[in-house]
Amino acid sequence: MADSPNHTEKLSKISFNPGKYITGLTAGLISGIITITMGTAFAALIFAGPLSDFMYCGISLILFGAFIMGAFTAMTSSYKGTVVHPQEVPAVILALIASLIVAAMPGDGRGEAVFVTVVAAIILTSLATGFFFLLLGFFKAGNLIRFIPYPVIGGFLAGTGLLLVKGAFGVMTGKVLTITNLFYLLRPDVFIKWLPGLFLAVILFLMKRRWNHYLVMPLWLAVSFSFFYLILLTCDISISEVRAQGWLIGPFQKGDFRQPLSLSSLAQIDWPLILSQISRMATIPIISCISLLLNASGLELVVREDIDLNRELRSVGAANIMAGLCGGTVGYHSLSLSALRYSMGAKSRMVGLFSAAMCASIIFFGSSLLSYFPRPIMGSLLLFLGFAFLYEWLYKVWFKLPRLDCILIFLILAIIGAFGFLEGVGAGVLIAIIIFVVRYSHISVIKHTLSGINYHSNVDRTPSQEQALAEKGEEIYILKLQGFIFFGTANNLYEEIRKRANDQALLPLRAVVLDFRFVNGVDSSTANSFSKMKQHAESQHYVLVFTQLSKELLMQFKRGGFDFGDNASLHVFPDLDLGMEWCENEILCDADTICVIEKQSLEEQLHDYFPPSVKIDHFFEYLERCQVPEGYRLINQDDPPHSLYYLESGQVMVTLRNEYGQAVRLRSMGPGAVVGELGLYLRLPSTASVVTVKQSVFFRLTVEALNSMEEKEPELAAAFHRFIVHRLGERLAYTNQLLQVLMD
Repeated sequence: MADSPNHTEKLSKISFNPGKYITGLTAGLISGIITITMGTAFAALIFAGPLSDFMYCGISLILFGAFIMGAFTAMTSSYKGTVVHPQEVPAVILALIASLIVAAMPGDGRGEAVFVTVVAAIILTSLATGFFFLLLGFFKAGNLIRFIPYPVIGGFLAGTGLLLVKGAFGVMTGKVLTITNLFYLLRPDVFIKWLPGLFLAVILFLMKRRWNHYLVMPLWLAVSFSFFYLILLTCDISISEVRAQGWLIGPFQKGDFRQPLSLSSLAQIDWPLILSQISRMATIPIISCISLLLNASGLELVVREDIDLNRELRSVGAANIMAGLCGGTVGYHSLSLSALRYSMGAKSRMVGLFSAAMCASIIFFGSSLLSYFPRPIMGSLLLFLGFAFLYEWLYKVWFKLPRLDCILIFLILAIIGAFGFLEGVGAGVLIAIIIFVVRYSHISVIKHTLSGINYHSNVDRTPSQEQALAEKGEEIYILKLQGFIFFGTANNLYEEIRKRANDQALLPLRAVVLDFRFVNGVDSSTANSFSKMKQHAESQHYVLVFTQLSKELLMQFKRGGFDFGDNASLHVFPDLDLGMEWCENEILCDADTICVIEKQSLEEQLHDYFPPSVKIDHFFEYLERCQVPEGYRLINQDDPPHSLYYLESGQVMVTLRNEYGQAVRLRSMGPGAVVGELGLYLRLPSTASVVTVKQSVFFRLTVEALNSMEEKEPELAAAFHRFIVHRLGERLAYTNQLLQVLMD
């Protein structure tokens, strides 16, 4: 019986595709060669000098860790082509830690106790890094690590490049590059050992600059190996002679991979010495996390795929824990090797798996091949990595970053070179914090500067009241604040207030209104600056008005020791509108201005808009005069339009119901106010509610009465329309004036 179409389709999907597997194996082969080469170089960097007797075991540990983390992340990463291997930044710091442990151990530093202590430090570092990754991934906090100042990262990576260069000379000659070792390194018998490595490193660096292709490094390795052994063949030099002169990293003791930390060896670990390096070890998880996230983000751009950063943290975290338990060093994504799948068109996880399998095979089946690895090639690889870091973070950043940030990177590098890695990073963080504080203190926390002339409360005033506020509004100094306030910006705010208080060209201050609506936090030290403001207010006889202080800000002020107790020089209001109303009432109640506060009747107001030919008495025939108690609802939000109201006496409040069901005050209106006019003219549902605050008397003009007036007495209706247009125009003019002030 013939196969069904669905069955045939399934078979076609799982059919053997030779091209797919050949491409994946090729990419995995390239990744594996580079991983083995770099892992061997890192082992030579860490297990150098007195630890060179244990170099093979160190190589086995690092490559076995590379196998574990490479295989695990290949299966669990959100990107199928992920390649994870031991990285140079952690290796450099571990090499520094290893050298300090060797120097501090008694004896010549060549015993097994030194080796197992170094391996224990490596294991603890890998475990700590793995758990750190897991925690960040579990709490979805991968982006938080990016808040570390960028120049500090740049200085750290430039310092890494410097240490890689110094360590490369140690791998090739047995002596790291320092000023004290300079004459030794220039000796002819030593010079000849590092010169080929320098030459090869420069060649690789220039090639990568010219052709940034994944095949450049494998081809360079193949040519370098061939050239090295071709010279030996041409000059008729035996392997034993070359090895005796220190050109090869072997010989290694025969034997397969073994676990260095047995129960018996645990007793030889110098735990206090490891604890003395805890600060240096702690930098590895932080910097590794930054590097991982930067590499993963860069990979997103290269392969044009979304990568789950938190999943990557969890995957690489678990991989580092497993690799660390076997003595492997810290590893994470390789941007270039992970992009191989995209570059070569491989669409499976085979790249990472085959790369990991090669690391395992070299340990168990090809260990003798490692003893033929030339030191100049290994040193040149480390030199190349060092040159790449220095080029990226000393030369290229000069054209991308501000000069101050570049100087900070150079300074961190200089401190690392002169005093040490930890000292350089610590000094860089401290300097970056100081620079940040100085820069941020120059950013004004004042969003807008206003006065009582150009900003009013949402309270309708009579013309005479408005005139009084126009004359005296300069006495109210309004500062809308923003952002986070700390001691630097708080002191600048205090100086701004002092400057305004001492300005003889302006009226004396009556009130300083500080609006905290856009403030998201204050430092506890700011309480001191605000206490100085309050003391200044008392001495200069003005009032501080705080508006829209959230509960969090209020608690922060109180914890800082700021006193909100009974004080005539300090008032707190829930919002700016209520604070401004209080300030305006203080001006209007002043003895010098109270005489100008008076009321105008509706007839007096209409007199300016009604021509002599129109009798105002006829207009009142269309109105209803009503007296209502406190709490009477004239208009409900969303109700259809029905009437316009003129308030003769009393007070009303216009409120808006927000999305949370809370009533927000839009305006408070007194005698002479007109409400409901927009709904009446536009025939739209009411956008707000109007409620009386106290017993009030008002005139009501219904839709029907207005229609009747327009039909029977059009001249009278036109005069009334002019009156309403004037009232609306006054509101619009004030709004335009306020917008102009806010935009300046």
